[in-house]
Formats: sequence, C-alpha cells, structure tokens
Amino acid sequence: MERLGKNRGIADLESPVDSRKNLYSSFVWTDYKAQLQKRVRAEDLPKYFHLTESEKIGIQETIRLNVGTTPYYLSLSDPEDPNCPIRKMIVPRKEESFFSPEETLDPLHEEDLSPVKGLTHMYPDRVLLFSNHECSVYCRHCMRGRKVSDSSERMETADLELCFDYIRNHPEISDVVISGGDPLNLADSKIDWILENLEKIPHVKICRLGTRNPVTLPMRITSDLCKIIESHNTDHLSIFCNTQFNHEKECTSEAKEAILKLLKAGVSVGNQCVILKGINDDGETMLRLHRKLLELRIRAYYMYDPELIPGSRGFRTPLAKGIQIIEYMRGKVAGMGIPQFVNDLPGGGGKVSLGPNWYLGFHKPSRNHVFRSAVRGTYHLSPEPTDSEYEEFYPEISEETWLLVLQNSYSAFKGLGPLGESGK
Repeated sequence: MERLGKNRGIADLESPVDSRKNLYSSFVWTDYKAQLQKRVRAEDLPKYFHLTESEKIGIQETIRLNVGTTPYYLSLSDPEDPNCPIRKMIVPRKEESFFSPEETLDPLHEEDLSPVKGLTHMYPDRVLLFSNHECSVYCRHCMRGRKVSDSSERMETADLELCFDYIRNHPEISDVVISGGDPLNLADSKIDWILENLEKIPHVKICRLGTRNPVTLPMRITSDLCKIIESHNTDHLSIFCNTQFNHEKECTSEAKEAILKLLKAGVSVGNQCVILKGINDDGETMLRLHRKLLELRIRAYYMYDPELIPGSRGFRTPLAKGIQIIEYMRGKVAGMGIPQFVNDLPGGGGKVSLGPNWYLGFHKPSRNHVFRSAVRGTYHLSPEPTDSEYEEFYPEISEETWLLVLQNSYSAFKGLGPLGESGK
C-alpha cells in the first residue's frame, strides 16, 4: 500500500470538524499536561482548518515564532471562518512572511537593558524576569518572538540564579515581573523555587506573574499550583497576576474557574489586552470583552498599541484607534473595566498612557476649567481654587471658544436632568 505523503494524508480523508472531534476525544480534556503533549503544530493546521491561500503562505514562510496551540484554545476557533478572531491569533497569514522597514527584532531594546541574561531593568524600581521560552499557545502577535519558542533562549537554573544575585545586589528593586514565555508552563517545583528566592530578598515586595494560561490553558491553574502561590503570597511578598484576554470568545467557563482559583489564593488578576487589526480594533468589541472580564472578576489594566516586531504589519493599527476605543468605552462600563491605553515606546523609553482629550483648557478671566463629558458630550465648568498658584500651568482656552461653550455649559449651579434635560 502506498504510504500517505505530505500532501496526501488524514487531512484529505477527514473534515476539520471530524479531525477536531478525534483530537478532543483522544485524551483527558482536563489534564493540562496532556493538552501540552497534544499541542497542534504548523504541520497539523490543515487537519483542523480549511486554510486560505494567505494562511498557507503564512505557515510556509512565516518569519515569526513557531506555531503551536493547545487543543483547548483550538476549540475556541472556527475551522471555516478565516475572520475568526481566535483563528487569527493561532494561524499565520501572509503578512507574517515579510520584514517591513519599520520593524525590528527588539523594538523596546530589552536586550540592551539586560544586565544579565533573562533580566530587563528598564525602570528604576522594577525588573522583568524572563523565566522560560515556552508558551501553551504561540500567539501570532507575540512581542517577544525573538525569544519565545526558541530553545537557545532556555533559562537554566544557573541563569536564574544570576538574575536573583543581580536583584539582591540592587536594593532599589522592589517589584519583579515574571514573564517569558509563560512562567506557568514551568513545573510546580520550579515555580515554587523562583517564588521562594524572591520572597527571601528583603527589598522585593511585589511579584507579578505574566501568564496567558488562564486564556489558553486554564486547566493549568490547578489547586496544587494555587497552594504554592498562596504559600509565598505573604506579608513579605504580594503576588499579582496579569493575563491577556483579547476577545470575548476567550471568556469561557473554564477561564472563569481558573481565575476564581487564583483569587481564592489571594492573587489579584488584571488584564493586558493588545489592539489587533481585525480582531478587536473597535469600541464595541472591546466593550463586550471588558464587560465579560468584569463577570470573570478581572480588572482592566492596560490596552497596548501593537509593537513594531517582524511580520506584524497585519496586526498593527493606527494610534488613533486606541484613543477612539477608550472614548467609546467611557460611560458605558464601570471605570475598573476601562484599561489604560499605553504605548511602550520604541528604543526603551517605557510606557506612556494616551487618551481622549476631555479637557479643553483654562479660562483665565473666570478661573474656570472647561471639560467635555464622556457620557453626554456636553461641556462642564470647574473653578480653580482661589489660592492656586498654577494658573500659568494650564493651556488657555480662547475667548471665542469660551463664549461658544458658555452658552451651553453646566456647572455646580446648573445640572443635567436624568435624560439629558438641562436643570434650572
């Protein structure tokens, strides 16, 4: 019998739906180790998707990181719809096949700011610890593609010990972000060892776990793992978790169960999403996501502008998109559900926050600040304290604008009714 070759195999005999059913039933679904062992690679994608020409080119010619997804995360994607947001984060497209002139491997210059391997010291009081090079899912928009899924970037025990030595010798460091790769892809014993070392450094008060496993492999958040985290979440060290949900389809019951376990271990969970073209780059999609996150008891933290990494042109959006999204969300969800829109400045400048201009300026003659309401679009006046010495600090509003605004403005003495009708 003729052997099945590369171009003729099970993908030709089974539909993506049937292939998925066979995959999902081939192991214990809740076993996170089995999920990792059954991870879908680039060569497997034709079995689980009806691929477009763009996706075929992307798989063959990507200059980004390796392809890999857990069966769980695969199950959230649509095998037929190329516009499925989860699918776009799993399957490369042709935009990944070329290196644009504006792109670079390390736009944030993290390597230049690394005094020892695996440790970035960009801010005076905090460092980023690159714990490992592996993730459960290799997201196509990953900003550390130069390191993630590359075995040469493996962090050995000796490398981590050098990182701890550096932190011990720099008492200004009070906050350590553990990232990667995904730190929760390490064995429980290794996570325990890392947290124990940090807990023993007197000046380290905060530890933040940067993990996408609550999104891509929620069954990894086991009771045993949470016991380890809780054992180090003490008076000496406060442990937080920042994860990355990018779309409401990721907000599953399994994800909520994982988050609740972390919360019961005393770990506050925040979300850092990325604006991604064609996935979540509009106000309504982001609003639905962040409403879902509040239901999962996750507070919004950051919304990132995409980084200038190789092969990322298909994901990047205009800077104005982020400002428009924040403007759309304000007033439609509680403040704890609205992220800060940040740009991590190229060249190692750190993060800066951006937002809509709700503040029009200061009218010197009347000593009033003029604001635009995010909820109603109306204009509102707020006086500067009479003993203030900061009048020269504020941008001045023109007299012409002041006269136009004054006719339809509201203040402490004139309010809006419940349906937008002006008060007396």
